[in-house]
Order: sequence, then structure tokens, then C-alpha cells
Amino acid sequence: MKLALLFNLLIGGVHAKVVSSDRFLIKILDRTVSFQDINFQFRNFKALSCLYDDSMVVQYFDKSFIKDLESFVTEFPEGDDEVRRFMHGRATELKKIRHFFKMLRYSEDQKNTVSPKLAQIIREGTLENKCGAGVLYKDTLKTNFITLMELELYLRARYGGQLKNNQKFESIRPSIELFVESLDKQFGHEYYW
Repeated sequence: MKLALLFNLLIGGVHAKVVSSDRFLIKILDRTVSFQDINFQFRNFKALSCLYDDSMVVQYFDKSFIKDLESFVTEFPEGDDEVRRFMHGRATELKKIRHFFKMLRYSEDQKNTVSPKLAQIIREGTLENKCGAGVLYKDTLKTNFITLMELELYLRARYGGQLKNNQKFESIRPSIELFVESLDKQFGHEYYW
């Protein structure tokens, strides 16, 4: 019986269709960042920008990051040689993407949690503002959007206290840049050219 099952799996495997494919682009510490990860975070970043005008993540990376991610995702080629040329030609965008994913990775380790109440407020805001519905999952939020919100919570906890007396975000940008620079050195990375 087990042999027949194994034989069926082997035969089925020959005729199996590829449902979806992905390409690994960057390794950060012990995790890989794939094309799909970037695509999902493009969707998430766009939703966060729509939901919260004062998002520290959006202010740090700037709204132009949405266009950079969109361009990266929509123009990403298929073949290996084209991908290699494309990635080498997009060094500036890849650096921002690398920093973004390193920040996400770091904030995950900080164990910030998105409370059910905050998740509900985000769900309501998403539906009310008619933006970012792609981040919703059943009665909660998609996991990769929760990760982005954890980064937002981390930045607010670490740098929000420095914004006193109606100071602008630019007053704390140098502090965040030092943090990101340190993080970039601390967290090793490798591109999959």
C-alpha cells in the first residue's frame, strides 16, 4: 500500500503543474526575501501610507518609496540574465529595500505586538477610507502587514518621545538614520544575483 502511494506521488509529480513561482532576491541573517515578499510589502506600505498620514515608517522612507517599489515589482524581468542586469541597475532601490527588510526583521525580534483593538481600528479605517483592503484577512490582518505595524510601533516607542512641542519628523530623521546604518552593518546580507 505504501509503495503504491509513493508510486502515485512520483507519477503525479511528473505531470504536476507549477501553480506559482517565486524568486529569492536577498538573504538577511537567516531569512530570505523573495520577489513575493517585496510585492506584499509594496501593498502593505501603500495601505499604511493611505491609513496613517503621520506613519513614521512612511515618513522615514518617504511616499516616493511606493513608486520605487511599484516600479521594481512591475518592471521585474523573467529570465536569469535579465534579473541580474535589472538588480545591478537598481542598486539605490535595492539598498532601500534591504534597509526596509532589515528594519522589519529587527522589529520582529523586539516582540512588539499589535493588539486586537489596534487591529480592529486598522480594519475599520481600511474599510472606511476604502484603501488597503488587501491587508485584511478574515477578521484580522495579514501576517506580513502585522509585521509592518510592529515596525511602526517600534519606531513610535523608540523615537516618538523625541517629537515634542509639535516638532517635525525631520528633527528625528538623523537618529533613525544612525539606527538603520548600524542595523545594516549588524545584520549581514547577501544578494542573489
